[in-house]
Amino acid sequence: MPKNIQSKKVYLMRLDQMYSEYKPMMFGLAYRMLGIAADAEDIVQDVFSQYLQKDRGEVLNEKAYLVKMTTNRCINLLKSSRRQRETYTGPWLPEPLPDVEMLRSDPVERRETLGYAYLVLLQRLTPLERAIYIAKDSLGLEYQAIAEMLGKTEISCRKTFSRAKQKMGHHSERPVGEWTRTEQQERFVEAFLRASDMGNFKPLLSFLKEEVTLLSDGGGKVRAAINPILGVERVRAFFEGLSAKGSFREGFEPVSVNGEPGLLLKRDGRVSKVLTVEWEPDLSGIRHIYLVVNPDKLQLFNRNSPGTSL
Repeated sequence: MPKNIQSKKVYLMRLDQMYSEYKPMMFGLAYRMLGIAADAEDIVQDVFSQYLQKDRGEVLNEKAYLVKMTTNRCINLLKSSRRQRETYTGPWLPEPLPDVEMLRSDPVERRETLGYAYLVLLQRLTPLERAIYIAKDSLGLEYQAIAEMLGKTEISCRKTFSRAKQKMGHHSERPVGEWTRTEQQERFVEAFLRASDMGNFKPLLSFLKEEVTLLSDGGGKVRAAINPILGVERVRAFFEGLSAKGSFREGFEPVSVNGEPGLLLKRDGRVSKVLTVEWEPDLSGIRHIYLVVNPDKLQLFNRNSPGTSL
């Protein structure tokens, strides 16, 4: 085999290895930043496409370079889509993922930084706050590396991280044991399945905080609650009202949502609703219920379903 062909083969194998090694990390970073899987995937592809055109001899640290490029692309996209978010119909919620195993590629990443409630709170940070918080909290980067990546000073990054940490509240702390948390979540899922089958949601109230809030994201494409539903009795009335109208006739099914127990509902064989919740840190009750019904944000759950893609 001619030397140049052999070199090209080695080069292509190296690129394939690099893509396999770094894509999960890059996608996880972009998904946390943007809250939309398709946008995150586009960012990853764009960054790799640009990297292929670059002289690799100029890159001393591949991982740091790819993280920097991914982060800055996300910040630019968030700035350009800010107006679209501001005019969104009803509450804007991130796109839920049916499986997050592919994201767990970096040992410094913590399981809870992939959770849906964590993702919801991230979207409330400014793009810069989000970038610095994810770099420090999820990727474990030092302030010096973050400062170089974003063209900021270390002092500025420390202050921004501190501000972001305050906004993240209890999600900036280590959670209780994973086994205990999953067991409690599964108990709620089982209780919700029984409640929806019977049309009686009163037994479900023992899981909810008195001040529980339900957010429903339809994006103006399907019927959804435009405003947050506040309080345990109003949440109960909301679910019982939908049940009485026959909205739950096909029955909920348990599903993994961002690596945690959740629920989905199908209509005509297609996933039409995905539900997940946010617990108090001590698992004393549920503080938020998130209901995603925007069909654009359920495409990953319908990927293997029959029928035409949405």
